[in-house]
Amino acid sequence: MTKSLKGERKTSQIQPPTYGDLITVLSIDGGGIRGIIPATILSFLESQLQELDGSDARLADYFDVMAGTSTGGLVTAMLTAPDENNRPLYAAKDITPGLFAPIGNIVQTLIGPKYDGKYLHEVVKEKLKDTRLSNTITNVVIPTFDIKKLQPTIFSTYETKRAACYDAKLSDICISTSAAPTYLPAHYFKVEDGKNNVREHHLIDGGVVANNPGLIAISEVSKEIFKNNPDFYPIKPMDYGRFLVISLGTGAAKYEQKYNSSMAAKWGIVKWLLHKGSNPLIEVFTQSSADMVDYHNSVVFQALRSEDSYLRIQEDELSGTEASVDVATKENLERLVEIGEKLLKKPLSRVNLETGLIEPIPKGGTNEEALKRFATLLVNEKRLRESSGLFAPIRKMVQALIGPKYDGKYLHEVIKEKLKDSLLSNTITNVVIPTFDIKKLQPTIFSTYETKRSARYDAKLSDICISTSAAPTYLPAHYFKVEDDKGNIREHNLIDGGVAANNPCLIAISEVSKEILKENPDFFPIKPMDYGRFLVISIGTGAPKVEQEYNSSMAAKWGIVDWLFHKGYTPLFEVFTQSSADMIDYYNSVVFQALRSEDSYLRIQEDGLSGTEASVDVATKENLERLVEIGEKLLKKPLSRVNLETGLTEPIPTGGTNEEALKRFAKLLVDERRLRESRSPVTKNELDGEDARLADYFDIIAGTSTGGLVTAMLTAPNKDKRPMFAAKDIKPFYLEHGPKIFPQTGMLFLDQ
Repeated sequence: MTKSLKGERKTSQIQPPTYGDLITVLSIDGGGIRGIIPATILSFLESQLQELDGSDARLADYFDVMAGTSTGGLVTAMLTAPDENNRPLYAAKDITPGLFAPIGNIVQTLIGPKYDGKYLHEVVKEKLKDTRLSNTITNVVIPTFDIKKLQPTIFSTYETKRAACYDAKLSDICISTSAAPTYLPAHYFKVEDGKNNVREHHLIDGGVVANNPGLIAISEVSKEIFKNNPDFYPIKPMDYGRFLVISLGTGAAKYEQKYNSSMAAKWGIVKWLLHKGSNPLIEVFTQSSADMVDYHNSVVFQALRSEDSYLRIQEDELSGTEASVDVATKENLERLVEIGEKLLKKPLSRVNLETGLIEPIPKGGTNEEALKRFATLLVNEKRLRESSGLFAPIRKMVQALIGPKYDGKYLHEVIKEKLKDSLLSNTITNVVIPTFDIKKLQPTIFSTYETKRSARYDAKLSDICISTSAAPTYLPAHYFKVEDDKGNIREHNLIDGGVAANNPCLIAISEVSKEILKENPDFFPIKPMDYGRFLVISIGTGAPKVEQEYNSSMAAKWGIVDWLFHKGYTPLFEVFTQSSADMIDYYNSVVFQALRSEDSYLRIQEDGLSGTEASVDVATKENLERLVEIGEKLLKKPLSRVNLETGLTEPIPTGGTNEEALKRFAKLLVDERRLRESRSPVTKNELDGEDARLADYFDIIAGTSTGGLVTAMLTAPNKDKRPMFAAKDIKPFYLEHGPKIFPQTGMLFLDQ
């Protein structure tokens, strides 16, 4: 290895944003061998940069941050690792189908990962050698998930500048971010900082955290601005109007092609993991993750009238082997190249915030034309900066293998009995509940705001709650349809909202931002993205004790069975849902701390659960009572917040307890309500006494899965147009109905 690779990174090939007008970000999704699709797009973009700026131009010369997940992380590393001349090791045109050759031989997937990963490890180590994260030509962000700590680990060049223990080899990072559950083994390595401080990593695929890493990349930049990194002066935190973002997907299955709720309602473990050559569970989690990031970014950029500064290119009509992440035949690889080339000629598309669908932009031209425009912007920005100086015994598994663990009948009966025919539009305050459409393979967000524009969105709260609780392998998918007064029908084939956003906080904020963008008079004169005006309480349902259950050595041997059921736990679900919730909390923490408004964001979460406490379905009387006790003790625990340096949630010095924080927020809520009453021409009855209900004080209440049910119960109206349930009624509801929803007689997988 040459000297230049061992030392610190030399001067970046791109001058910092302080000398220009923009912050430039490139994001590449995960997707196995489908990474050829964005690689084809990148080759075209780089060729355009070369036409404008010379044959030596490379992508790393123009982006402040390049982020990639899984296969996208590997591409990112190859494009930013330096050669002996401190220039990018690979040009975009070098990312050829040959680099996506078969990565190993198929082994017994029920008892171990599908591939042994040896060939992948060899190739990655050969290509990247001993290059470290700090050596990259430009700033790099690659997400992974620590299976031992049960939390995301984000590898960021920015962090290496503060602590050498973050400076891992790019090869280890790439092997880790590609270690997809059931496909490739988990990866273990450690990093030593030279002072005998060792940081251990037990990592799996970054796709369980953020298959689309675009939002993470933006958050990393926001952190740097918040820390007064001089490279970004005088840019302010959350100044999204200064971002120029290109986000490349790896393709998605053809719209409404593969699955529906009738089909998925009968699935057990095997079919959720392996159905006609596809992997529905993995697809649902990774695609929902990518779609939600695109949705949020679309809301933000459209809210700032900066939609032309955000370019998302994604092929959404893959079929057959094209949609696979690991069919690496010569024919399929060549077909993926062809798909990438044709994608360049397709119309430029964007998320329609009304429907959530990606639609062509009228008169928007093609993706190729948009890339040419972005190339010009990138070259001009570079020149401007230069001129001025980023988952038990087999007998117990049969039922779960052939169908969902619970039939859901009692849950359906109870929900319909409690909520009756209440519609989404009837709620006392605005409600947001996420679900995921298994037929369309995209998130469906139920929002009170949308019902005001179209009756097609006005579903029964009971249908919404059944849907958002339909966790894969636990409860059957749910089908229903909504018809408006003109006979227009909207069909839904839905599963658990937790696969889209287990923590729905960011969706709620995005819904409000949409309303402001649409000039909803209820929000005048608040501006889009004016996060400083938000008062947010986010409540978690608990997480397993850090570093308690798993490690990479253990997970490296897992196949489908262990990923779904391991010693009574369900690692795959924990990984996806916890990573989703953690990343939302992390992002919100960045935003509110960046705006010096951290006291306006309250996150309360118990992260020390163990044994049956950490299960989502052990509904014995003893466990339910234990959970009540945990909730009561949580009130007395210190107020905590994400440490942006470590990503860990830590107690706030002199921050008091969660109980004290809730008292402070209660006063703020009452004061805000009274202020509005005094200013509004329409005065309502005073309700701050014993008649006060949560729905009287929140502009929006959002909930996912069980949180969605609680949200509906707190906001559905009774005959007097007051909330049907008080918050104190929720605990007795769970104690009474929980054991019947999740019956323990003959319960699977409780033996250790």
